[in-house]
Amino acid sequence: MPPSNTKPTPGPTPTRGRPSFVPHSPHSVSPSLRLSVSSPAFTLIELLVVISIIALLIGILLPALGKARAEGWKVRCLTNLKGLGTSMAMYFNDSNGTFPFVEPIAGVDENDNSTDLFEVLDAYIDAPRPRREDPNDLVSHNWIVQDPYRCPADRGGTDPENPDPSYATYGISYDFPPASVYVALETFGAIDNPDVHPEERDKARKAVSRAYEEYSGRGNKLAVLIDLQGWHNSGSSSGKNALYWDGSADIYPGDPPEEVVQGVLELIFKLCNFGG
Repeated sequence: MPPSNTKPTPGPTPTRGRPSFVPHSPHSVSPSLRLSVSSPAFTLIELLVVISIIALLIGILLPALGKARAEGWKVRCLTNLKGLGTSMAMYFNDSNGTFPFVEPIAGVDENDNSTDLFEVLDAYIDAPRPRREDPNDLVSHNWIVQDPYRCPADRGGTDPENPDPSYATYGISYDFPPASVYVALETFGAIDNPDVHPEERDKARKAVSRAYEEYSGRGNKLAVLIDLQGWHNSGSSSGKNALYWDGSADIYPGDPPEEVVQGVLELIFKLCNFGG
């Protein structure tokens, strides 16, 4: 048989670098073979639900965190008072059991004869003594104070006339009630000017200390140191912590009964030979 002049149909020409079974055009790929890539997204309702849950958790946790922080401040304040009480006890041992004669508010009368409580206790406390940021500025509320003289809850803002913290204003967060009694003794003439007559200081110190000892021995809680303001939500109406004659520190329930206060003052004036 003579050879046929019909040429065989050539097959597909292989493409360099591409397998012969892969189509040249992506449009020829079957839809069933294409990979669909979907990006996950929240719907508006889902976002609102998440935001509501977060807001609910914040509303639950914030009061608990605030309460825990306030409780920590109260405990730290009581620790400061106990530390000051320890230093006060050491001072008692060196002063025949008498209180120091100091100014009721630090920096009010900064002359050579005035003494502040932290100046007296400085020798008995291993802590930096309160100091003014500018020693020449005796007017600004510029005291720099650290523990144990500073209550952590003393952050200012409770007094509309003085928004600054008490420690920045007075150099300490705690009131020393015997110092106010010294002022009353001098005001009413029970003692002469202690700056001129130093022996009058000893008379006042002994009288106040004796009255504290006697009335505390009768079961009365007389504060030796007390928060200047009611910073603590401690379950008492005063909102204060206090250090007592026996060295204990606890929540201050409020001022003693009027008859106790009157009895203490009468004994102090009597021991100072006032009116006698």
